Formats: sequence, structure tokens, C-alpha cells
Amino acid sequence: MNSHGFQFQDFLHMNETDIHHYHRLAGSYAVISCREKYLLCYNTLREQWEIPAGRRDEGETAKECAIRELYEETGQIVQDLAFKGLLKVKNVTTNEIKYNPVYVASVEKLRPFQENVETSRIRLWDLKEPLGNIDQVDNQLLEFFNYNVKE
Repeated sequence: MNSHGFQFQDFLHMNETDIHHYHRLAGSYAVISCREKYLLCYNTLREQWEIPAGRRDEGETAKECAIRELYEETGQIVQDLAFKGLLKVKNVTTNEIKYNPVYVASVEKLRPFQENVETSRIRLWDLKEPLGNIDQVDNQLLEFFNYNVKE
């Protein structure tokens, strides 16, 4: 597992209106479940499996960011994402703390995927079957959701 310099600290449950009390507010995650498995995408730049996520564009809300990143990385169109809370991570080099808004949804089936600049493939994962290289923070977030935040 790769950490890319970040360490899972906590998951903070809260109302979406309260996220702006936390700094540094970073990019959003889209945790998508389908048939009791989680959607992952293979990031060709980092050579690892990841949860669809990314930085917010200027003027974009946290939810808009999650919707856009999910589409750009996986081709999935999900508008009704539900806010669950903030992922708290620490940069192990600088000790900086950042907070990532996390949105979730459950879908019946996946839309067709087309390879793109950032993502070479997608898959559904049950957290048990062998996977290969996965982002350490993403893996810990999925384990947290799997055991603590049933939809």
C-alpha cells in the first residue's frame, strides 16, 4: 500500500453545513457502493487503486467536486450523493492536517467505462479479494465505512 505522504487520522461525522469550520478543506471523495462492493479506479500516474476523488475547481462546491471527479475518473454519473462527513488526514512530512469531504451513494449497476488520461480501469472491490496496490488512506476509509457507516 502507498500512503503518498498522508496518514489516516479520523473520520468526522457532521452536517454538511459545518464543513467550513475546518481548515484546510481539501478535495472531495465519492464512495460508491454497488452490490455490496466499492468502486475503485486504477490511477495510472500513481500506479494504484483509489477511491474516485480530487481537488476542487475554483467556485465549485465540495459536492460538485465529488460528482465531477467521479465522472472524470470512472464515467459514472451519480447526482444524488449524500454527505457523510470529513476524512481527516495528516501530511507525514509537514504534519499539516487537511479535511476531505466524503460523499456516498449506492448504485444498482455501473455505467460503461472508457480509459482516460488518469484512469486505466475501474472495478468493484469487496475489501477481501486480492487487489494489488491500493492507496493506504483510501483503504482505511473503505474499511471504516464497511464497519461503521452502513447506508
